[in-house]
Amino acid sequence: MKKALTILIITLFLLATVGNVFGEEMAKEGLESGKNYATGTAKALPMEKERLQLNYEGTGIYMSDTEEGFINNASVYVLGALHAVKGVFEESGFMVLTVPDGDKAFVTYKGSGNLGKDSMGTYTYVGGTGKYTGITGGGEFTRSVLQPASKGGWSAISLFKGNWKLP
Repeated sequence: MKKALTILIITLFLLATVGNVFGEEMAKEGLESGKNYATGTAKALPMEKERLQLNYEGTGIYMSDTEEGFINNASVYVLGALHAVKGVFEESGFMVLTVPDGDKAFVTYKGSGNLGKDSMGTYTYVGGTGKYTGITGGGEFTRSVLQPASKGGWSAISLFKGNWKLP
């Protein structure tokens, strides 16, 4: 009898607490800030003495500054391209952010800077799947290039700050 009563109490407690978590509706808009850690590979095409085309691909994680933050703990897949003249570059690319439940947010970005130095840019939400269908918004990022883990690779950390809105 004691065992059955204990199980009943635990079950009621879980239903009361977990039900509130799953029953809450997601906000329709908000602010975001956090970090994106990524690594990958790149293919370089040197042109003349002062030009370079770099196409890159990578994966990583996207973490909000708070556990409850928007798109926290998402995996990241990125494809991008950079063109540099005399060490000054412009880049653009596309990212797919996949949250633990499988829903995705799609992001485009543009940036600029000097090779080997921190760079800055903007990002824009351009769509998604599941709860992120129709997402809009965007913001700014600052990227620091890190020492790559292996030859031919790249590593970077990006700090981002922006906003998002769902239909």
